[in-house]
Formats: sequence, C-alpha cells, structure tokens
Amino acid sequence: MKVFITVDLEGVSGYARWDAADRQRERELITDDASAAAAGCFDAGATEVLVGEAHANMRNLIPERLDPRAKFLSGEPKPLNHMAGLDETFDAAMLVGYHARAGTLNAVMCHTYSLCIYSLRFNGIEVGELGTDAAIAGHFGVPVVMVAGDEAACAEARALLGPGVQTMAVKKGLGRFVAEMLPLGAARAAIRAGAAAGLRDRAACKPFVIAPPVRVEVTFTSPSHADALFGFPGLRRVDGCTVAYDAAADFLQAYGWFDTAMFLASSRG
Repeated sequence: MKVFITVDLEGVSGYARWDAADRQRERELITDDASAAAAGCFDAGATEVLVGEAHANMRNLIPERLDPRAKFLSGEPKPLNHMAGLDETFDAAMLVGYHARAGTLNAVMCHTYSLCIYSLRFNGIEVGELGTDAAIAGHFGVPVVMVAGDEAACAEARALLGPGVQTMAVKKGLGRFVAEMLPLGAARAAIRAGAAAGLRDRAACKPFVIAPPVRVEVTFTSPSHADALFGFPGLRRVDGCTVAYDAAADFLQAYGWFDTAMFLASSRG
C-alpha cells in the first residue's frame, strides 16, 4: 500500500508567524510532523511512503530526523509543485502542516501560494493550496485521507473533501499570527493516530475531482500583478485584478496554466 504525504510549514505544530530567524526551527517542526504522519501510515500497514514538500525552497526536511522507512523528495522547481511524485499508483494522500486559503478568518498565516493572490477558483470552486493539491491527487484517482493543520485548515478540508477525511487540528488561530497550540508531543501523537485512521478508513474518502473542461479564475491583490500577464496565452482579463483561462482539457492543464501565471505575476510588486 503506497501513501503520498506532502508537508507545508504554516500549519505545523508549534508555529504561528513567519520569521527568518526561525529557519532551523521551521525545518525541525516540518520534519517532525511529517515523520509522525509517516509513522502512522506504517502503523496502518503502508508498504511505501513518499514524503514531498510544499514550502519555500522545498529543501526543508532534515533526513536524519525523518522516519527512516520513508522515502522523500527534496528541491525545486518540480513538476506538479507540492504534489511532485504523486501518480495513479498511490492508494492515498495526506496533507500535513497545511493552512487555510487567503482571507480566511482566524487562520494562521493564511495565504494562497503567493501573497499577491487573493482568490483562486476552478470551475467556480474557491480553493487554496489545500483544495488545489487535493484536486491534483483527484486527477490521479487518489483520495486525500488526512489533513493536519490549524482549525481553519481542517474546517476547509471537511467542507471541500467531505466528512470522511480525517482532520487533525494542532492549533487554533486567534488571528493571522497568533495561535493556541497543542503541546508538541500531543500534536505529533494526534497526527500519527490520524494518519493511521485515515489510511485504515480510506474507503470513506472519495477523490476530489474537478471535472473538465476546467475554467481557472485568479484574483490578485493589485492590478499590477494582472498587468504582468499581458499577452499570456489563453488569458482573458476579467477586471482590474482578475484574470481567467477558460477551457483547460483537464485539471493538470488548468493547474499548469495557473502555476506559470502565478510565478510570472509574483515578479511584479
């Protein structure tokens, strides 16, 4: 039984605000939460676990701290971004350390990929990184069976993916940069138990599929970001801050268009 785990920073245990001085601590927190999820997968009978990354330069995992039974990816840029390495041979996927989409109330460090994006929609469904990554897994027929992060991310996961997904809230946001935390030991134990339960109950989870044709709509925080995409193939300008791409053949094509447009737009202040 093969499991794919991808781990981000903003939803990890014990962390509430970006700070460059915390770089090594960030790596430790990311690795330890991912390792707890991997251990839970093996508790539930997984034969192969691949851990990927969803944060910054994607070289955050500390190899000697990760569960030694798990394989891992390191580095970027990579195809499918956070979900690189995933394909139809996997039985389940898990999202660890995830955060809510941009603009969510009391969501710790909420954002959607880049601080220049206010809203992202596929076929009218508003998503953040959590929903987008679940839809990439869904393209391959792989269900997301466990999500760990703050309470807002867990609520977003249940709303999008349904009641069958295991959600493990390791902190409660009281604002964007303040949270009430579970003790680290309790948080890691919850992630491990949630991963095991999610894998054992994976039949309760259906792949999150956004059916083609797929329309992408991105609203930026400033018109200058949309201006940066002038002449971009297939783009339609909806208003000052919003662009759209209307007819992707499948979700991966839609995501690829968005991923490229997002990086280009992020180059403009």
